[in-house]
Amino acid sequence: MTLSSAVWSALPAADPVAGSMAVTAMNASALRLTVVDAVLGILAHTRWPQRAAQPLQLCVNERSSSVLELRSLHDSVPPGKLAPVRLVDLADELPLDCDAVYLGAGPPAVEPLAQLIGRPVLSMGEGAEFCSRGGLFCLVPRSGGLRVEVNLDAVARSGLHVHPQVLKIGQPRPGATP
Repeated sequence: MTLSSAVWSALPAADPVAGSMAVTAMNASALRLTVVDAVLGILAHTRWPQRAAQPLQLCVNERSSSVLELRSLHDSVPPGKLAPVRLVDLADELPLDCDAVYLGAGPPAVEPLAQLIGRPVLSMGEGAEFCSRGGLFCLVPRSGGLRVEVNLDAVARSGLHVHPQVLKIGQPRPGATP
C-alpha cells in the first residue's frame, strides 16, 4: 500500500483526524515522498468551505513535468473521492470548476495564481519560488524525494481548511538537514 492510498483509505468523508493518525502511525523516515503521494496527502487533508459532497476536481498543467504521474491519480483513490484529472493549458483561463490545481514549475506556473485570488482553490507547484509568489504548497526536490513547503499566509487567505498535520510537513524538523 502506498502512502497516498493509505491516507485516502483512512479518511472518512469529514474526519481529517483519522487521516492524520494514519500518517503519523507510518514510519515517515522509511517513506520516500513522491509527487503523487504529496498531492494526494495534501488533498486528503484539505476541506473546502460550503462544498457539496462530490468528487474533487484536480486540474493539472498539461506541460508539467509530473503530468504523467498525476493524470492517473483518479485510479489510485477510493471511488467518489476524486474526479478524473483534468489537463489544462496555462495559456487559457483556469476552469472555474477546479477545486485544486497543480501548476508545475517556472514563470508559466506562477502566472495563473492571480486568477485564484479570492477563490477557495488549492494551488500546488514545483520549487520554492511558487510559494513566494502566492502558491499554497510547493514541492521542492531534494535527495531521496521531495520537501513540501507551505505558504501559511496564502492558505489563510484561501478560505480552505488544511489540517495541521499537513502544515507540519512543510516545516523543517529540528536537526534535519535540508
